[in-house]
Amino acid sequence: MILRVEDLRGTHRSEPDEPTSARPSRLLDQAMTAGREGHVTTRGDGHPAGIQSSARGTLVGICVVVLGCSIVIPIRPGTATFTATVGALVLVTVLALVLRSPAATRAAVFVDTMFVCFVAGALGHWPPALTTVLVCALPPLLLYAAGRHRATLRPALPWFRRGRLTPEAPWFGLATVVLSALALTIWALIVRPEPAQYLRDLQSLPLWLAVLGVVGFALVNPIWEEMLYRGVLLTELGRVWGPKVAVTLQAVLFGAAHFAGFPSGIAGMIMAAGWGFALGVMRLRSGGLLVSYVVHVTANAVIGVLAVMVLR
Repeated sequence: MILRVEDLRGTHRSEPDEPTSARPSRLLDQAMTAGREGHVTTRGDGHPAGIQSSARGTLVGICVVVLGCSIVIPIRPGTATFTATVGALVLVTVLALVLRSPAATRAAVFVDTMFVCFVAGALGHWPPALTTVLVCALPPLLLYAAGRHRATLRPALPWFRRGRLTPEAPWFGLATVVLSALALTIWALIVRPEPAQYLRDLQSLPLWLAVLGVVGFALVNPIWEEMLYRGVLLTELGRVWGPKVAVTLQAVLFGAAHFAGFPSGIAGMIMAAGWGFALGVMRLRSGGLLVSYVVHVTANAVIGVLAVMVLR
């Protein structure tokens, strides 16, 4: 079969069909490249039509970054920061619709729903477990429902693909878990931080029950974090600026989200960002979320148990 150059023209689309013959470790990278929104759309005479590729790609990328930042900022209804965050979300969502960007629109639907769940939990004083379950379930379900009526809103399969176990995944995952646990223990022993409320609650329980609570939290909380940072943000930013920039940006946002976490402060942000970068690399290498999720769960469980024991 002879394939002419002319046969390849016009085949680049902003929403590619799912590749079927690619290796699992390369599927995400191929989807990012094939779905890149920075290409130039041309008219029949070969001249650019509409917004230039660089400007459009930059706007789409900014939309996705702002959406990620909205989850990083602590939700405190009634404050000026909260009002500004809501305004930014509305503006970015409208901009995504105006740009007709599938990447930004999908991310907006997902993040807006996640934000509403967090706000509802804060206003309703819901138990953290209930809020977490809703945050894990409602955003992908709403996006799926919206995608049934509009094809461009169907979530890109790289968002939630399981992926495969790569040869380096076991030792790389083990190394990151051990190093993060060691760094956290050293930080906790030096700083002796005031435990968060949920840690104080766990410390009042028998050790075996506290460990059980830590494991339960470790199994559920990484679901929404992996979907958001290694799923939505990494994939959609990768479509605009490529995998390297996407891995770095999602790691920075992941670190910023842990400013008030455990560990906290600037040191906590730096450690969490490094951890997020490692998880992003695992996501790219494996082609799915399963490896990064398992490593994330393991690290959270180890760190949680150490926190309960060290800060007693």
